[in-house]
Amino acid sequence: MTSSEQYPANDKRMEPKMNLSNRSLLNKTFLADGAFSLVAGAILILDAAPLAALISPAAIPAMMKALGIGLLVWGIFHLSAARNGGPVTAAARISIAGDVLWQVASLALLCTAYADLSAAGIALVVIGMIGVADFMLFKRRGLARERAAIA
Repeated sequence: MTSSEQYPANDKRMEPKMNLSNRSLLNKTFLADGAFSLVAGAILILDAAPLAALISPAAIPAMMKALGIGLLVWGIFHLSAARNGGPVTAAARISIAGDVLWQVASLALLCTAYADLSAAGIALVVIGMIGVADFMLFKRRGLARERAAIA
């Protein structure tokens, strides 16, 4: 029996498997952003009361839970877009726009509520801004690489 007779032409074992090493930068960034957002969202939901107290006396657990739910949705969006070969250009643009909005909202929070935030609250907002800026940079770079590869 020859090898072609043993396995049909559409044998799944012969197809290349998608792993991190053969994914694009944009796809890897979407996976990382999705995973991080799911973890951060879950933490915000599960530990809403202590986090609210840590951030500001004016913060309430419902605010933390709402932010956590938003991050869960954001994470699901990114992981869904990263499936089957990676995000399309529209998903990448939506994601980058969302990152810009996060930066604007964080800056607005720092400007308007700085006096009400604890030192830990300020630090968490700034750390969040840095993390989102990193994700945004990698998304922009990954999108540019994919567009250059097509051209």
